[in-house]
Amino acid sequence: MKTLLPVATALALVGAANPSSAIAQWAKPSGFASGTQNTQEVADQSRLRDILADLASGRSVSARVSLPLQIGFFNGQTALYITPEVGVDPSAGPSTVAAAQQVAAGFNANFIPQNFASLPGSGAVDDIFVFTNFSQGNVLASAPNPAGPGNTDTDYTPLWQVNLVTWIKGRPTALTSQADISTAAQNGFVSVQKTPIIVECSVIFTPRGGLLPLATVREDPADVADRR
Repeated sequence: MKTLLPVATALALVGAANPSSAIAQWAKPSGFASGTQNTQEVADQSRLRDILADLASGRSVSARVSLPLQIGFFNGQTALYITPEVGVDPSAGPSTVAAAQQVAAGFNANFIPQNFASLPGSGAVDDIFVFTNFSQGNVLASAPNPAGPGNTDTDYTPLWQVNLVTWIKGRPTALTSQADISTAAQNGFVSVQKTPIIVECSVIFTPRGGLLPLATVREDPADVADRR
């Protein structure tokens, strides 16, 4: 089976010495789309028009939506999540705000220009760790357990403050937990820099917490065809 890559590896940054320029380098969406079409393609809105027409006529409608899936890590294991919103403290400066808008465009996400202003550094957010000079999935500091209405993990939040992780010595290797990153930083292998960018990433699956009820995860048909 092919390694599954995120639709938008937009949290892979380069050049973290200058946070604004680093954030602006968030990668373009990749070809993998789990449970959705490639974000590079133009969506077929004919079904949406049919649903809206049914609603307008008073018919009962049961509909589902597919969103780009991101693949990262939590506590050393795979974490799957979606990223529908990206925001920033507007006082961070024009270049950082522009970079956040580029990030939102990379995710095909809503941009939040003002209402995330109070979030950086607050108790409402947790940390998401993004690697600037090494290619790997982002690391989340918490996740629901179990996923769904029964979650009891009080640390989990869908709001995340972006931290840039840069390898500064030694041979880079995958760091898949907050503890791994903290240890590497304490030993001088990586630097960690907090930014005023906030992303909303709702976790839908971890091995510990399971899959969000009624969620489905599918591989891109193109990836399935490549294996044949």
